[in-house]
Amino acid sequence: MDVTGIRAAFEALISKRGIYTTLGVDRSTVANWKSYMKSGKSISLDKMVEMLEKGGAIEIQPPIYRLPD
Repeated sequence: MDVTGIRAAFEALISKRGIYTTLGVDRSTVANWKSYMKSGKSISLDKMVEMLEKGGAIEIQPPIYRLPD
């Protein structure tokens, strides 16, 4: 799945079921990120990029990412 933009790619990544195990974070951490994003807040750009990389996303053309299926 190709997603345009870091924020959109991050939101798509954290919406995957069980992604916390792949990212190596607690389930509550992912729940907090979802809550922040839903309320219009955000986490740092660096953290989003770090988690995208841990989640296996590949930057195919800045800022379009290909997420693993």
